[in-house]
Amino acid sequence: MQVNNRHLEEIQFARAIAIFAVLAVHSTSTGVTLTDHSSPAFLIYAFFNHAGKLGTPTFIFLSSFILFYTYYHRELTIDLFRKFYKKRLLFILVPYFVFSVFYFGIRSYLNTAVGVPFVPSEALMNFLKDLLTGNAYPHLYFVFVSVQLYLMFPVILYLFKRFAFIRRFAIPIGIVIQWTWVTANSEIFQIINKGSISLSYFMFYFFGAFLGVYYDKIAGWILNWRKSWPGLTVIFLAYLSMIFIYVGINYLTLTGQASFSSNLHEFAWSTHAFTAAASLFIFVHLMRLWKMPEIKKFLTEIGTVSFGFYLIHPLFLLILRQLLPSGDPVIFHMWQLATMIITFFASWMIVRLFFEFVPHSWIVFGKGNKIFGYGKTQAQ
Repeated sequence: MQVNNRHLEEIQFARAIAIFAVLAVHSTSTGVTLTDHSSPAFLIYAFFNHAGKLGTPTFIFLSSFILFYTYYHRELTIDLFRKFYKKRLLFILVPYFVFSVFYFGIRSYLNTAVGVPFVPSEALMNFLKDLLTGNAYPHLYFVFVSVQLYLMFPVILYLFKRFAFIRRFAIPIGIVIQWTWVTANSEIFQIINKGSISLSYFMFYFFGAFLGVYYDKIAGWILNWRKSWPGLTVIFLAYLSMIFIYVGINYLTLTGQASFSSNLHEFAWSTHAFTAAASLFIFVHLMRLWKMPEIKKFLTEIGTVSFGFYLIHPLFLLILRQLLPSGDPVIFHMWQLATMIITFFASWMIVRLFFEFVPHSWIVFGKGNKIFGYGKTQAQ
């Protein structure tokens, strides 16, 4: 059965806001590391560095939502999944491979510059290991996690279609699965890079799936804000509360004023990110009621290039940090702000220029559109 779902421009808005959060985290990391803890600037860096840690779970949540919104009401066939995996191979895995090679090459060059010898035979094995674990560069773990979820998608989709219980209680089931993994890893497996394991994000994945299945009812509830405002207010207040709690816990930890258990850190992070995803989903749908065509056009554009933006932005951060001025703290802080701004515009423009003028640009940055195609979604 072919189902023609309405195009959701709101998702591009959400992607844009999520990529802003990612940029905030990555561009403030130097400030958090090098600024004196007693400085007021440190509090600013710490706030944006931790309040912004909603990007990866939000992208996973949005990806899950789009998948279930798109495929849940369709008949499950071999041809359906063949096309599904073909798109992921072309528009996700190919760019992932290209950037894994690119960043591995940069790392190798920087290592040789500080005296680490380059051994081709060892380099090949190290690259293959990094490629298969998402470690060619720190931010590529997100693609590695997404691939894991794509591999599980047909099974999870079947379970959602087959069992009403799983559909209706998807959110608590996702929370239970995630926390079972967190506990098991803490007590048994003790995998250091647990953020590269998809089970670490199942509450977001199942949350997105739940919204994708019941989208019409949930969107109707959001848009009927005159009646639903008490519930919407509770969600927004929960998010604001979790920003205070999560940032506060990390600030006290970084400054040595207090220490907290790893489980409390995990709870604060996951609850903060979860309420952020819910609030963002509501916010971008309420934007449908606002007459702000230029802002919507801008967010649509950034959402469209968000995957390519995510892949390339660490390059500009790396380059600009090599040029970091020394000496005056004011210059240091101004350079951090300039780094974020330059990285934003440089990443945006590089991806946009590729989409506009480079044939087969999908090989590098995935599926995109031309500038006159505002409103068109990327392939799902």
